[in-house]
Amino acid sequence: MRHPNRAMTASDVMSRDPICVAPSTRVRELARVFEENEISGAPVVDAKGTLVGVVSRSDLIRRCSEGTDNVPPAYLFELLMQADAADRSEPGELIPEPLVCVGDFMTADPITATMDEPLSSLARTMHQKKIHRIIVVDGSQYPIGIITSLDLLRVFPN
Repeated sequence: MRHPNRAMTASDVMSRDPICVAPSTRVRELARVFEENEISGAPVVDAKGTLVGVVSRSDLIRRCSEGTDNVPPAYLFELLMQADAADRSEPGELIPEPLVCVGDFMTADPITATMDEPLSSLARTMHQKKIHRIIVVDGSQYPIGIITSLDLLRVFPN
C-alpha cells in the first residue's frame, strides 16, 4: 500500500510480468501474441531474458507497409490476414511466411525505468521522447513490468 505522502512510482502502476518476445519471433507470431494478449507492444528479450528492444503494433504495421527488399508490402498484409483467418479456423492454404523477424524492425535500446522512478518523471520522458511505453527493469535488465501512456492516464482523477 502506498503511503499518502509518497509520490507515486513505476511500481504503483506498472503491469507486472510483461509478455515478452524474442528477436527471432516471426511477423505472424507477433501479430498472434498481440491479438491473444490484447496488447499493443512487448519487450524483446534475448535467450537469457535480458531486454534488447521493444516492439509495438505500430512497428509491425509500419514494417508491413514498407515490405522488405524481397517481400512486397501487400504480401506481408496478406500474411497477417491469413494468420487471422487461420485463428478463426477458416479453410484455406496458408502462404509461406517470409523470414521477417522482430529483430529486423524492433526499437533497440528502449527507454527503461526502475520500480522506484517517479511517475512524473516517466510522464515527462514519454512526452519528450514521443513514446507510449516504458519497460521497467531490474538491475540485470530483466523486464519486470511495463507502463503505457494509458496506465499513466488512469492515475489522474476525473
